[in-house]
Amino acid sequence: MRSDVHLRVAGVVAAVAVFSGGLIGVAAAEAAPGAGAAFGASASVTLLPGVLGDKRLAVDSGELAPSRSGGPLAASVVDPPLGGLVVAKAVTSSVVVYPETGGVRSTGAVAGASLPVLAGLVGRAPSAGVLRAECVSGPDGVLGSATLTGVGPGDAGGGAGRRAAEQAVGVPGVVEVVVNEQVPAADGSLTVNAMRLRLLGGSETGRLGSGDLVLGSATCGRADAAPPVRSSSPTPRVEAGRQVAVVPEGAPQTGDAGLR
Repeated sequence: MRSDVHLRVAGVVAAVAVFSGGLIGVAAAEAAPGAGAAFGASASVTLLPGVLGDKRLAVDSGELAPSRSGGPLAASVVDPPLGGLVVAKAVTSSVVVYPETGGVRSTGAVAGASLPVLAGLVGRAPSAGVLRAECVSGPDGVLGSATLTGVGPGDAGGGAGRRAAEQAVGVPGVVEVVVNEQVPAADGSLTVNAMRLRLLGGSETGRLGSGDLVLGSATCGRADAAPPVRSSSPTPRVEAGRQVAVVPEGAPQTGDAGLR
């Protein structure tokens, strides 16, 4: 079982499996037209003894570095308190409102992250330079994307690569990991999570605990239906054909100036 766990979970991070799709029971956040929200990370997890220390560990961080279209428009937390589940340099978020189109752009990110919570399964803590979720709404609807840079494979030896959309990788009864999770809500808004990790409890060998961990989250309501004001600077758009960008460890990184 340990070998099987190692290969399956390492495949999520080491091979940089990037995919979209929801998990059973995941509730979508909602946002009014023209509204947006984001946060850097959140954890509501209980770990079993032996996963991170000899004692049972409970972590309930709430949303770290939250931002909203109604303010604050940006937030950051250095050395975010995630109970050792994740070690990160910083978490950040921002929301930009575009009155001329009634749209919004939301971004949530984690910089310099490693995941000790998975170290026992994959040999050492997987890592990433940046995990970032982004969504943008405009006349063409609401689009989302996730970006990972500087991904470290742990000791599994996997290289950088892409996986088809709508995949889920994990160990039944132990853990589920989704990268670029996109959850639409009934009101037309969209939530994008750069990485979501669910600990499933259960009785399987190698189990870790129970709970939910989100790294980088962004929510965008659909564009406000009010007539747009003409502007020479159109709302930036996320290309539908490039839902995810991946940069392997050691490769030059671009577009992350706001996180350095």
